[in-house]
Amino acid sequence: MVNPLDFYAIDDLRFVTGMPIHIAVSSQRDIVETIEMYYPKNDLEKALGAVPGLGEGVEIIKEVEEDEKEEQDLLKLTELPPVVRFVNSILADALRLKASDIHIEPHKDAVIIRYRIDGIMCEIMQTDKHVHASLVSRVKILSDIDISIRRKPQDGRSHIRYGNKGYDLRVSTIPTSYGEKVTIRILNPDTVQMTLNELGVLDKDLKKFINALSMPQGIILVTGPTGSGKSSTLYACLNRLNTPKVNIITVEDPVEFDIDGINQVQINPKAGITFAAGLRSILRQDPDIIMVGEIRDTETAGIAFQAAQTGQLVLSTLHTNDASSAVGRLQDMGVDSFLVSSSLVAVIGQRLVRKICKKCKVPDPLSAQMKDRLSPYIGKDKSATFWKGAGCEDCQYSGYSGRLGLFEILLITPSLKEIIVPNMPAVTLKKAAEKEGFQSLSEEGIKKALKGLTTIEEIFRVAPPEARDIFQEPVTEPGIPDEKETETAQLSRPSVSVSSVRSTKILVADDNEVTLKILCHLLKSENYLTIAAKNGVDALKLAYQEKPDLLVTDYMMPEMDGITLIKKLRSQLTTRYIPIIMLTAKKGIDSEIEGIDAGADDYLTKPVNPKRFLSRVSRLLNRPIIGET
Repeated sequence: MVNPLDFYAIDDLRFVTGMPIHIAVSSQRDIVETIEMYYPKNDLEKALGAVPGLGEGVEIIKEVEEDEKEEQDLLKLTELPPVVRFVNSILADALRLKASDIHIEPHKDAVIIRYRIDGIMCEIMQTDKHVHASLVSRVKILSDIDISIRRKPQDGRSHIRYGNKGYDLRVSTIPTSYGEKVTIRILNPDTVQMTLNELGVLDKDLKKFINALSMPQGIILVTGPTGSGKSSTLYACLNRLNTPKVNIITVEDPVEFDIDGINQVQINPKAGITFAAGLRSILRQDPDIIMVGEIRDTETAGIAFQAAQTGQLVLSTLHTNDASSAVGRLQDMGVDSFLVSSSLVAVIGQRLVRKICKKCKVPDPLSAQMKDRLSPYIGKDKSATFWKGAGCEDCQYSGYSGRLGLFEILLITPSLKEIIVPNMPAVTLKKAAEKEGFQSLSEEGIKKALKGLTTIEEIFRVAPPEARDIFQEPVTEPGIPDEKETETAQLSRPSVSVSSVRSTKILVADDNEVTLKILCHLLKSENYLTIAAKNGVDALKLAYQEKPDLLVTDYMMPEMDGITLIKKLRSQLTTRYIPIIMLTAKKGIDSEIEGIDAGADDYLTKPVNPKRFLSRVSRLLNRPIIGET
């Protein structure tokens, strides 16, 4: 290159190739001549035998519509290696973290990429706004969506392979104030193979569940809000019922997974196939078992209950807050009370809670007041032990890994059938069911917390006990430390400067306390927010949690050195693009090369010159974000 100090070009080339860059200086003339030598342009005059002067004076003008030109430009952009690699890295990172959804959200000055991991939205990274068009267009091309349409919602699907598994992607786009928002739903093939035991149903309720499924006719409903795992439960039921002796037909929107031996019908309103129309047609196909993806309207509900009356077992979902509210919801839809009481076999209410990470599981010493609040559920056993996740690298320091279900199973027994009347309150049905052993979501959740499967905070977040059992004591939300934890955290790291007027956040990691204070003081003098870590392990944890705009790390540190820290950060998409400055007392070229090869963006030897240090910090903070290439 002509200018070896063009750090932006070097950084871009390092990103594009994913390789270490070695620089050689040459003149511009030599470089241009070499390019012309090894990448010659085609000599069209020789190839076509052009006659001089014959075509002079003629100019071909092709008018291209603005939208068509933009579409052609986008198509070229989507095939560029940086764009392809960036989209692939987002998909691979989401699959590795077991995310269920990817959200690409345009904002005024940036594009934010978020994952839904274990039901919780997590911001992964931000990138420049101009990357948005090529990023969205690449996703559209992968899912067979028209890239020229940007002003109305569109849906598409794609199939990818990661490792030895194939994954289906459901892609949805919608126009927003700052551009198209894209949501990618990742369908895990393991979901379709789940059994009732793997769902997390306790033994007592599992017997009730199996008994309900063994009924030759009737209707079984799975209730809960969106994202509570209702579809997974239905697929687990179908796996148990699927034998060559029965004819099973489903009506779904969309068909999420293909199951061998089951006839699955895709909803298509444009072709006239709605839930009601599809269900009506299915009844003429001699089914034994019918699965309806969702009861959405009066017509579908009426046909489903008629099918249950005529000898079929019907499985479906319904949006209600709990199992006992399902009867009232059906009555609101126009289903007669006598149909509900005679056809309804069971209602399964469910939620999903996060499981404690097994690798960092520790006892959770609840306060005496909290145990008093839980006494209606755990009795007077003051030695009851609850658990939590301390946070580790495997769980991204969240303390949770994976999810399990909470279930409340309401069997419609003969005594409950008698009390089902029009306009019956859900509370009346619930109290009558409790006398027969019905257990609410919160009760099962507390039992699973006692078993060490989840935390009590997670139960209070997803399925809190009823208001009569709560005494207005605030429950610590996941990710928000209590006073004791806050005090401990403040002792382990310096507080953020209150006078800071900039939102730029810098993490400094150094085991030398004097150096740490000096660097933090220099950064605070420039109104940067500063966070300090005394070793590599703490720095890795803070990088995940705080997502700083810049990291300054020492080369040699206890527990985890700077090289290992940088490699771990570069291996994760959420921290891959954080600029990093490596500090060391070593004054050899080998240590500098080692730091740069590991992924450091800059390198300084100690003692650090304040002006040089702040200049390097400013340069890295002001460089283009990922995607500038």
